Formats: sequence, C-alpha cells, structure tokens
Amino acid sequence: MSYESIIVETKDFITTITLNRPPMHAVNHVLRIELQKAVQEIENSKETRVVIITGAGDRGFSAGMDLSDMANYGKGPNGNEIMNAISRSAKPYIAAINGHALGGGCETALACHFRFMTDSPKATIGLTEVNLGITPGWGGIQRLPRVIGKPKALDMMLFSKRLTGPEALAIGLVDRVVPAADLMKEATAFAQALTKRAPLAVSAVLVGMSIGLDKGIDEGLKVDQEWSAKLGASQDAQEGMGAFFQKREPVFKGE
Repeated sequence: MSYESIIVETKDFITTITLNRPPMHAVNHVLRIELQKAVQEIENSKETRVVIITGAGDRGFSAGMDLSDMANYGKGPNGNEIMNAISRSAKPYIAAINGHALGGGCETALACHFRFMTDSPKATIGLTEVNLGITPGWGGIQRLPRVIGKPKALDMMLFSKRLTGPEALAIGLVDRVVPAADLMKEATAFAQALTKRAPLAVSAVLVGMSIGLDKGIDEGLKVDQEWSAKLGASQDAQEGMGAFFQKREPVFKGE
C-alpha cells in the first residue's frame, strides 16, 4: 500500500514506520488512517517481528495532534484505537525519538514497548495539553504513571513539562539516550536482537503482560496458561530444545 503521510519499510523482519508530515509530523486525519492501516497490516505479517516508529528528519518525532485539522477530529480512527493497537500488539514496538515528541507524539512513544531518544538538547518529550486547556486524549493520562509513577506523571502533565533526553532517562520515561547520529543504528541493533528471539514466545510475553496490566493478574495468568499450552506444541519449542542440547544457536520461524 502506498502512503501519503508515513513511510513503511520492511527489511530482515524489522518494519520501520516513519512519520512524514514535515516539519513536525503533526497527526491529522490522513495520518491517523494510514498509521492504523499500517499497524493492522504489520500485526498480520509474518515478515515483521519488530517495529520501529520514528519521524523523518531531525526536528520532530511528532508534535501530536494537528490543531489546524480539528474540523476532521471526529473522522476516521480515534487516536486511542491506534495507541491501544500498538501497546497491545503481539510484536514489540520501539520508538526512536529523533526530535520533539509532544502531546500525541509523546503518547505514541508511550504506547511503544521501548523508547530510545536522541541526546540533542533541541529534542524534548512531554504531555503539554494542559497549556491549551485540554488533556491528553490518546492514553497518556493512563500510560505515563505506569511508566514513571503517579507523582512524576502528575508533575509532568499538570505543568506541561518538556524534558530533554537525559532528563527523560533520569526518571525512566525513556530507556536509552544516544547521540542523534547513532539513534537509528542503536534502535535497529536492538530490533535485530529481538528478531532472533522466538517470535511466538515474544508474543506470549507481550500479550500476557498487556492483559495482566489492563485487566488484572488473574486474567493475565489465564492468558499465560493458554500461551504455555500453545507454545509447548510449537515447532519453535522443538527447535529451542534441540538447539539447547546440540549446543547451537536456535533458528526460530514463529511456528
């Protein structure tokens, strides 16, 4: 599928989604539609095991909702639907935060399983909606405290704070901070390592954890047991066990 506002590329089981509405990749009606479509297709693709989301250029990851497109706010997929699909995905998502990640851009990063950010002082991350008299509407109110804790999340949101990469790393909002020139290299290397892990087992961990956090430990444990039975009968489990006894690296196929 061809896209207008995003670029989707897949190589060696890694799919990179590049937000492409310069200069700041603000999310409008078209981008929401395209991002939802890409996420749906990726979820069903055997060619993708890991996803990286980033922004084109070096100025912005995403400035969030396009305020000039408010007339189309109620059209197409809601941002919550897209963020939920990412956060509940059976495939790991890595946010490569190359520039400002504000409002919905921050929420997109929060929906991802891992966050890498440039150390550039010109790049900041934050949920700044209260400055406009509104609130984060794509899951940020719920996800941010789960990542950094309630007091820090309240401080960030109520005062619309914008943090640099090192500041975000210090409170656990991002997982790694690297020089701008190395950001995609680091994210890709991490993704490559993940592609070598057993795809079905990775999915089991992601889905079980997501359901447990969303619906409680009992529901999560049920899903874990279901996955455990499924994995026990998988070819990947046979390959993993065989490789262990043969003292070699396993080659998993996601089957």
